[in-house]
Order: sequence, then structure tokens, then C-alpha cells
Amino acid sequence: MFNMITNKIKNKLWLTICLVLGMSFLVAAFSCQPMFKSGSLDMLLITSFENYIEENNQYPVTLGRNGVYNSKDYDSIDVGESSIDNYISVWSEYLSGIDILANQTVYEFEEESSQGSYGSKGNYLNISYIPDLLEHVELVKGVDYYEYAGKEGYYPCIISEGVMDEYELIAEETLEFINWTDGKGNTVKLVICGIFKESSSSDLFWYVEPNELEEHVFVSKENFDVLMAQYDDRKVNYRHYTMLDYLDIKSDNVDDVVYYLDEFAKADGNFFETFKGILEEYMSERKTVNVILWVLELPILGMVLAFIYMVSKQIVETEKNEIAMLKSRGFSRTHVVAMYGGQAGILAILSVLVGVPLGYLLCKVAAGTTDFLTFSFGNTGVYDFTASMILYGILAGIIGIVFILVPVVLSTKVSIVERKSGNSESKKPFWEKYFFDFILLGVAIYLLYNFNQDKENIRSNALAGSKMDPMIFLNSVIFIIALGLVTLRIIHILVKLVYRIGKKRWKPAMYASFLQITRTTAKQGFISVFLILTVSLGLFNANTARTINRNNEERIEYEVGADIVLHEQWTRNLFYLEIPERHIVYTYDEPDYNKYEELEKEGICDSVARVIYDNNTLVTKGGTKVENCMLMGINTKEFGETTDLKDEISGGKHWYNYLNAMATESNGVIISSNLATKLGVKEGDIIRLTRYSVLKGQSDQVKGGMAGEVCAIVDSWPGFDRYYYDEEGELKENYLVVAHYANVVNSFDLSPYEVWIKLSEGKTWEDVQEFLNKYNVQLEYKELLEESVSDMKASPMIQITNGMFTLSFIIALILCAVGFLIYWISSIRQRELLFGVYRAMGMSVENVNKMLINEHIFSTFLSVLSGGVVGMVSTLFFVELFGLVYLPEKHNLDIYIYFEISDVIKLAIVVLLMILVCILVLRKLVRSLNITQALKLGEE
Repeated sequence: MFNMITNKIKNKLWLTICLVLGMSFLVAAFSCQPMFKSGSLDMLLITSFENYIEENNQYPVTLGRNGVYNSKDYDSIDVGESSIDNYISVWSEYLSGIDILANQTVYEFEEESSQGSYGSKGNYLNISYIPDLLEHVELVKGVDYYEYAGKEGYYPCIISEGVMDEYELIAEETLEFINWTDGKGNTVKLVICGIFKESSSSDLFWYVEPNELEEHVFVSKENFDVLMAQYDDRKVNYRHYTMLDYLDIKSDNVDDVVYYLDEFAKADGNFFETFKGILEEYMSERKTVNVILWVLELPILGMVLAFIYMVSKQIVETEKNEIAMLKSRGFSRTHVVAMYGGQAGILAILSVLVGVPLGYLLCKVAAGTTDFLTFSFGNTGVYDFTASMILYGILAGIIGIVFILVPVVLSTKVSIVERKSGNSESKKPFWEKYFFDFILLGVAIYLLYNFNQDKENIRSNALAGSKMDPMIFLNSVIFIIALGLVTLRIIHILVKLVYRIGKKRWKPAMYASFLQITRTTAKQGFISVFLILTVSLGLFNANTARTINRNNEERIEYEVGADIVLHEQWTRNLFYLEIPERHIVYTYDEPDYNKYEELEKEGICDSVARVIYDNNTLVTKGGTKVENCMLMGINTKEFGETTDLKDEISGGKHWYNYLNAMATESNGVIISSNLATKLGVKEGDIIRLTRYSVLKGQSDQVKGGMAGEVCAIVDSWPGFDRYYYDEEGELKENYLVVAHYANVVNSFDLSPYEVWIKLSEGKTWEDVQEFLNKYNVQLEYKELLEESVSDMKASPMIQITNGMFTLSFIIALILCAVGFLIYWISSIRQRELLFGVYRAMGMSVENVNKMLINEHIFSTFLSVLSGGVVGMVSTLFFVELFGLVYLPEKHNLDIYIYFEISDVIKLAIVVLLMILVCILVLRKLVRSLNITQALKLGEE
């Protein structure tokens, strides 16, 4: 049996190699799924943690505990530290594998009123102690509490710069807590020996930063213990924070982490954590990632399995006589199937050995995509080999064996008599005979109609993080397959029509070619379907990826407004006024704006604009008020040169017209259309703007007011996002007013502004950063367009989509090329005798070539053209629906479907190169045919 199997492999070596190729791709596509899934989910976790850091300016993965001690029960803080160490030990034991990066504990007595020696009175302060504090601070004035020489009756303490500014305290000032006395009536007295700041802004020790400890003065452990011992019946509160390494939390242990967090909370009522919400949101998004990954991979698996079936069927076709003969000699169907099963098993083992490493490489390729057929191979380190890849590979091998054996089982039903009589040949394929293509197309159109009717639910489910309906994606595949089969039916009808029209006028070569096409419709159908699906899926995937990516990019470009948006740190000056009543006023010191002119002179940027940005402006018209409006103060010329807005976004009218209309009116303003509707105003009407104090507790104090004439009403504006979602997920609206920069400054005084920068060609943020460092510019925040777009493309959902679309097309292209060659090589080999007959009848080699060219035109070319039509039609029907899954948020910019000619050209070049290579191989094969021998056979 083994010898028979090895001989069969040797006799069909090239077809067997093609079968191994298909099996290897099946194993690769199947086995890369757990690796891609694990890497994508890990990337999703990392992205979630990094977004938390950016939004909250705090470390995301923290465990903690609050507690209270009474000083009459304890005379040292050692008890508290020992207790906390025990808790940390328990957390580490259960969360094994997750490293602890830092610990911070704040012990504090309850706040008491204090009096400063230099006049400050009634300040409520906490006397506190932080272990290892001095290792993480830098003293800007004075010395620490251990170096202080001492002052009789006073305990040395240090304070942060924030406390110094807030309470106007200075070094060497003494603080007396008049309501805090010992048994002898002595009050607690402290002396401020030093002022400190954190030594490094990136030090993880500072989960709670010094400036957040607004009422704390810090003493040494020894003095804290003395205060506990000498001043009885005082509560000591503590807050402990343990920072864990979030890179150690991965997709394979996240469920355990959530479970233990729940257990910690149940066992300890004082336990708290900061990241369970992030993990629960991740677990919700994980469902969507799983669904999308499987759904996008199904077309790949389907095409690979179809290829395996096609090659296996081709092998069985050449061995049907042998199978029939074996049955006639007493071999049962079981014996025949077992023999082919043994052969398939050997190929499956070989395919697993090749396919699993290939799956690893394909996963790396997919993870490195930034667009359809565009690669960067940037952050792919989180995508690594997993043990489950081997199990998936073995399962894929078993599935491949089943598909190899299907043609064998079908073939064993045919006896040698039926084989010789030709009764076993089918005239039409199943799908064409029973109109399966129209049934499938009807189902796809019905589902498409239902999804379009349910768009709002799809949007709301996506926003809520609910599990995505996989049929949205599967239906697009069903539609493409069904429409592809329908177009193939039309091609068959068209070929027959052309054949009948010219039947009596065709020359022999053309007649023979049409005869061949019409008689081998069933055999050609398989490779034609492959061509149609390869081109249509490639074009559809390219258009889908392009649409999703470009719409995401345009939204980011629109919301950011410019290449770079930065905000310098401004100094705020406070003044106390007694008239008419005591209140605080403030002014700002403006950083030197003229330095940005050097950016233009050095060729780093093309233009720079100042933009006053305030989202707490009241706009009124008559008795109608709209609060919390967005005010932008701009210089029309510099703003127009720095940013941009497309005509289709600005209502088909160039947005410079709005800027020009505003520039001609000294008090002109531009408002958003929703604000105009809310106020009931039109162009030419006057509205009034009011701004308020930014100081805490004085938000109702009017800062100033101004009137503006509405000179333009717009739906969109750079940097203005009309819609947002609150914490409950409710859709809310923003309102916009754009005014002259000079008017805003004159009416409300100078206030901090953003600097918008348009980079010159070839320049990057690094060039601007180098310039800012030269001028020692301290930034409050910055926003980089390129970085935001890059982050978007690196997001797991986008990466999965681009990666799987690209992977699908590459595998389909390879299999299509191999399948194309298999079909035509087999066809030419089978027709070698027929070519000999044609030559014997006087047909030249040139006419034989014309015959083959005509066959390619009416099979290959029409299939490729049909694939293009199917891909474009599918794009029109489905891409906008896909956009609701990837871009569910309501936005100023509607989802726009992109047809990039570059994608079509790229796809056409790849497909044409594939066909050209195949034709060159076939041309060489035709030339190498032993026509002389065929002629002799033809003569006989």
C-alpha cells in the first residue's frame, strides 16, 4: 500500500506539489488566526492603557487600599507599613507574572487649622508622611527634614511648590496648629525647612503627584511617630497605591486578573483599583475583534478549500480509469478511499510542517500593513508564536484531508462500464443547473435591505460595544460569490450567443476555439469563478480598506485642524481687589509669539496661526441663550493659510468665501448652522458673546462681552466637531462661533491661545521640537496630525481589517495563478492529440495560437472584467454599511466611498502580471509539445 501511494505521488508530482501548496496555505491561514488574535488583543489592551494615560495623565494599572488608624491604639506607623506589605504580598501571589513597578503610600493626620508666622491664618493643612519621599523629590529651596539643624519645640517639614503658591508660604516660616494640643496643652508647631518638586515627571512613584496633595505638609517617619505617641486620639488616614506593569497583562491572563480583582474587593472593603473598567471594556471589544477576525478570514479559508478540492479533483480526473479498474478487480470503496486517505495524510503532515511557520510569517505580514497592500512592519513585536498554532494547524490538516477525499468518494461511485460509456459526465454544474446563484443573490439582497433599514441600531450597538453581527460581513461575501456566479452564467450565454452569430462565418481556428469553450464550460467554470472572486474580492477589499482609512484620516485632519497644534505654558497673575467687594482678578503673561516667525524663515513651516479656543462661551440673541459654545478667535489671513477645508465638506463652496466675508466686517462672526437654528438668526443679524472667569469657584463671574454680526453660517469648520457623546452615550451637540482675534482680545483681555502650524514639505515634528528646545519652550499640550493618523492605523480594528484584506488577496492571487496554470496545462496536455489532428488537417502553429488567444479572451479576460464589475457593485452596496461598524460616531463628515484609480491600477497590474506569466509558461509548453508524435497519432 505504501509503495502504491509513493508511486502515485511520483507520477503526479507537480499536481501533488500544488496540492501541498494549497494544504500549506490552509494550515498557514488557519494557524495564524490564534497568533493574529492574541497579538491584536494584546495591542488593544496596550492601546487602552496608553489612551487612559493620555486622557487622565495618570498611570492606568494601580491597586490600592484606604485605611484609618487611631493614634491612641498605635504609637508607630510601622504597624500600618507592615499591614500594607502583607496586602502587597497577597496581591503579588495571586497576580503572579505581573511585575510591581512602584509603590506609594500617603499617611496623614486629619486636617487642622494652622497659623503661619508671616500672617497666613485659618489654612487647613494635613501633617503627612510618605515613605521614601526624599528619594523622589528635588529641593528647590532649603533643606530636607533630616538635614535641618533644628528649632526648639518645632518639627521640621517640607512642602511642595503647589502648597507654597496656594497658601503663600515660604521657607523658614513656622506653622502652629492651635487646635491640636498634647496632655500638657502644648500645640503642634512645624517649621518649613524646605520646598520641593518631583525629581522627574516620568517617575512612576508619583501616582498622586505633589501638586495634587494641595493641603499637605510632610514630616519624617520619626516625627510622625512622635506625633502619634504624644498627641492621643488622633485619626491617621492612609492611601496606598501599587503600580503594576500593564505590559504583563495580556489577552491570555486578563480574565484571571478581572476575577482576582473581584475577589480582592469582596475580601477587603477598603480595596480599590483603577483599571477593572478598562479590562471590562476590553472584554466587550474582544468579542467584536474575535468576530471580525473570523469573518474576514472565512473568504481566505473558503478559497483555499476550493483550491484544494479543485486540485484533488484534477488528480482524480486523471486517475478515474485507474479507480474504476481497481473497483472492477475487487477493491472496495473503503479500500480505495483508504489508499487516497493515506496519501492525503502524508501530504497533511508535510503541510503542517510547512504551514505553521508560513502562518507565522503571514501573520507578521498582516500585522505590518498600514493600508491595503501597503506595509510598514512597525510595531509587530506583540505578535508572537503561540502553542495553539500547532493545534490549529493539525485541525486544518484534517479538514484538508476531508476536502481531498470528497472527489475520491464521488469518483468511486462510477464503475468502469459507466466510465467507458461516459455516462458519469455532468453537463452543467450544480449551481447553474438549479439556479443556486440567483437564490443566493436573492438572499444576499434581502439581508442587505434589512441591514440598510436597521442602520441606526447597527450604529448604536457599535457605540455601546455590543457584539457585532457577523452577517454584515458574511453577507458581502455571499453577495460577491452570488453575483460572480450570475456574471459567469451571463458570460456562458454571451459566448454561446457570439458562437451562434458567427457559427457559419468563423474560420476553422475560431470555430474550434468556440467549440472548445462551449464543450468545457463546466471545467472552465471553476477557474473562471476563481478569477472572478480573486479580482472582485481584491477590488472590494481595496475599496473598503481605502474608504475606512481615508474617512478616518479625514475626520482626524478635520478635528485636529492643522499639521501641529500646540499650547505653551502661560503664567497667570492673580490680584485681590477690595472694591466693590473682595474678589480675585487675573491677567496672563504672553509668551513671545514672534519666535514662530523663525520657523517660517528657516523653512520648517509654511505658516503659523494663533487660535484662541474657549468652549465656555455664552451666546445670546434677544431672550434666547445658548451656553457652553465654542469660541475661536482667529486672524482670517493666517488661519486660512495654515488650515484647510475641502469644498465637498464646506457645502461645495470654497471656505475662503466665509473667511473673506468675515474679513470685510470688523465685528463679523461665523457661526455653525445648528447655533443659527437654535438662536433663530440669519446672516446680517447681531448676536452677543459673553465669557466667564476660569478661576475655580468663580465660573459665574463675567469676564467680558462683545457683539458680532453674523456674516456666514457653516456646517463644518476646521477643529469643530459638531457632535459628541456624553458618559451615558447620549448624543450631544457643540455650537461654534468664530470671531476676529483682535476683537476677542479687546473685549475679553488677552487669554491663552493655541498655535496652529502647517509644516513645509518634508518637515516633521522633530524639526519643530528642535526649534522649540532651542527657545526653551514649555508646552501645556500638543497634538500632531501625523501621530494621530499613525495611531489610528496601528489600532487593532484597523490593523486586522487591512491585514486580513491584504492576506486574503495575496493568498487568493497565488492560488489563482497556480490554479490557472493547472487548468490550462491540463487542458493543453489533454488536447495534445487534438492539436496533432488540427495540424494534420493543415492548421498552422499561428492558428493554434490564435485559437488559444480567443479562448483566453472569452474566458480569462471576461472573467477578470466580470470580477471588476462585481467588485465595484459590491463596493457601492456594502462599504458604507461597513463604515457604520468602523466609524459609528455621528460626525460633521459623512462617510464617503473612495474609488482610487491607483488601487485599480495596482490590482490590474498584479492580475495582468499573473496572467502574463501564466501565458508565457503555456506558450513555452505549446512550443515544447511533441507535435510530430501527435501528428502520427492523428494520422492513425
